[in-house]
Amino acid sequence: METKINNNKIIKDDRNKKVEAHGGGFIKKDDYFYWFGENRLGIKKVTCYRSRDLKNWEYRNDVLTLTSPTEKHYIDTDLDLNPFDDADKKFDCGATIERPKVLYNEKTRKYVMWMHYENGRDYSCARAAVAVSDTVDGDYTYLGSFRPQNYMSRDCTLFKDEDGTAYFISAARNNADLHIYKLTDDYLNIEDTVNKIWINKYREAPALIKRGQYYILVTSGCTGWTPNQGKYGYTADLEGDWSELFDLGDETTYDTQPTYIIEIEGANTGYLYVGDRWDGEEYHNSEYKFLPLEVSVDKENVSVKLMWTEKVNIDFEAGKIY
Repeated sequence: METKINNNKIIKDDRNKKVEAHGGGFIKKDDYFYWFGENRLGIKKVTCYRSRDLKNWEYRNDVLTLTSPTEKHYIDTDLDLNPFDDADKKFDCGATIERPKVLYNEKTRKYVMWMHYENGRDYSCARAAVAVSDTVDGDYTYLGSFRPQNYMSRDCTLFKDEDGTAYFISAARNNADLHIYKLTDDYLNIEDTVNKIWINKYREAPALIKRGQYYILVTSGCTGWTPNQGKYGYTADLEGDWSELFDLGDETTYDTQPTYIIEIEGANTGYLYVGDRWDGEEYHNSEYKFLPLEVSVDKENVSVKLMWTEKVNIDFEAGKIY
């Protein structure tokens, strides 16, 4: 199967509505790619879509909303998704939920979502939040928000290694550092802080892949809604030393901010960069761009190249993107 995505077109779903999945993440199940992302319309928080070809998207569910069921799982957590509803009607749209990412846990047979939580008024909370579901696109139960091992947590991503070990990576200390946390076996809690990388480099919007023996992390700088120079770095050990940062794309990362990297597995493995093109004046006008990411790895060198194209071609059988 082959497909072509037009980056000049607004992405709409099978209802002819604009896809609302900002800061999103993807998970592959059977023949479908499931796309989870921020939705700030009404009581919605996270919406899920699915597609076989990454071009035609089917709306599945608003998997997390202000009325989602809650369950106390941690000792020190906040279950409130609408903290200012009674106190200040100006902020009656509830908490801000950003960058939702989902992993499947084979041991518990649960789908686990991690995300960034703020109170809906400002960015003072800086918490991680967790939700869980029996099905990939079902109604998720909200387990609450907290600061991982008492650290601030903002932009974030999830990563599952080949042995099933899962990691949560988030911006900490007012975005100055990126922290890598190893998750517990059920993926519902933090087991340990295993690394703090690029100290005082102020990186956010992390997206992590593994190619051969190397882990490769793509990030952006911290410039709010304004695009900036994307960068990447790599390591052979998530808990060890990391490389310096190298430029990715042009000086504005082609007017995008990274959110996820989709692996296209065929005869080869290709990488599809997914970025948000934010509209800082009107959030709901923000768009998504899908771009080829060329990853080259040998024993002593890692090279990552992001390329702009108005139309990206995906050959699923060959595992090629161009």
